[in-house]
Amino acid sequence: MSNKNYHHGDLKEALISSARKILIEQGADALSLRAIASDVGVSHMAPYAHFKNKKALFQSIAAGGFNELADKMLENSQALSKAPDLILSYGATYVEFAIDHPQLYRLMLGQVENTGRRNQNVGSQNIESQTSMDISLMNPAVSSDLEASSNRSFILLQDAFLKANKQGDEMKIKAQALGAWAMVHGMAALIIEGHFTIPDTMSLKDFLSMAAVQSPR
Repeated sequence: MSNKNYHHGDLKEALISSARKILIEQGADALSLRAIASDVGVSHMAPYAHFKNKKALFQSIAAGGFNELADKMLENSQALSKAPDLILSYGATYVEFAIDHPQLYRLMLGQVENTGRRNQNVGSQNIESQTSMDISLMNPAVSSDLEASSNRSFILLQDAFLKANKQGDEMKIKAQALGAWAMVHGMAALIIEGHFTIPDTMSLKDFLSMAAVQSPR
């Protein structure tokens, strides 16, 4: 492929676009800085002006994916105002995004998962001081862009539960948001790995509504 002339910012976007294409067509194992350079038609050293290594490339792709997810959640809920409707819409959008972009979704979650456990000095922090998923606490090597983008969807969900909780119980709101996030994440993972499918007779929203566990009163 012949070389093309790119402005500095255009090249980065072209490299990320190429990486997304390779990810979809060949999977994460085929991704490398050399592979995307070849696909875009630039020297094998050109990507290093934007990504210092493969991990930085992966985190940039993941950050873009998380931003797309949050933007889609906002787009699909524009006409909604009631908390239960927002929560259901956010959850359905999350699962739909994973189903539509399974390779990207796997890479996104892979970049924020901790390979071990939280550092002991972090684990002693009071959960009440946390305002989001605090991805940075789980993995100190996460970039600032990925940290911010990966928290956006959870913050939307948390705000919806805040809207529903008239008493403003902070711990309850966070617990509910985490429970809902864990549910849709688990469901998305099970679906894209082929463990089950949503029945053809109902929508994803209907299935999520039915699957939500209600605490006994």
